[in-house]
Amino acid sequence: MEFPVLETERLILRQLTLNDTQDLFEYFSQDKVMEYYDLEAFKTEEDALRIIQHFNSEFEKGKGFRWALALKSDGKVIGTCGYHNWYREHFKAEIGYELNPLFWKQSYMKEAILPILTYGFEEMRLHRIDAFIDPANISSEKLLTSVNFQEEGVLRDYFFEKGKFVDAKIFGLINR
Repeated sequence: MEFPVLETERLILRQLTLNDTQDLFEYFSQDKVMEYYDLEAFKTEEDALRIIQHFNSEFEKGKGFRWALALKSDGKVIGTCGYHNWYREHFKAEIGYELNPLFWKQSYMKEAILPILTYGFEEMRLHRIDAFIDPANISSEKLLTSVNFQEEGVLRDYFFEKGKFVDAKIFGLINR
């Protein structure tokens, strides 16, 4: 299967390549980006290379999609968004995303997530899309509710991240 390319007003959503390593390292190396992520801030570009290989491997195994959010203006990758934990037999997947802080509060992620949600429902035949966020991640909560996700509750000590148990607020979007 060929990786789907999606387009928005300001972005090309495409598969990550090894050429994106430096762009990903630029923001994955920042503590404020990784505050709610289940990984430590990247120390080397090798870490960024590994996550690109991981995302592409998940696609090759049919377990998900992770799109690079590339600016139409210059091709710079400013974030990623996509699906993991795709359970075809249950018609559901989990969505995840992150964005370079230089582009926060400019509606880039909302612009990217809308065609990705449409792709999930129409092409992947998803019935349900889950999102798990840290309860303190207000920006992520605002994004999810702005695209019609419903808050469904808090799962106490749901993930073990960075040496401690953390709660997860779950959001769901149903294809009606």
